[in-house]
Amino acid sequence: MVKMKIEICGPGCPRCLSTEEIVRKVVKRMKVDAEIKKISDFNTMADLGVIMTPAIVVNGKVKIQGKIPTEEEVEKILKDEIN
Repeated sequence: MVKMKIEICGPGCPRCLSTEEIVRKVVKRMKVDAEIKKISDFNTMADLGVIMTPAIVVNGKVKIQGKIPTEEEVEKILKDEIN
């Protein structure tokens, strides 16, 4: 299985930190082989297609932006990406 690339985009605000915490928790629980990277550079975020933060980009595709996801939302995104 190929390692999943997850990018968490945001300037480092509490909402972005909460998003990162949720993603890491779900990845660990699901035992997903993932590289998790924090992106705080706005030019890089724009290149990825992110308009609002916090945002989650999985394998180059923006999956969530502008809100803190629930664990269930993150789990569904990861399951969809695996299948």
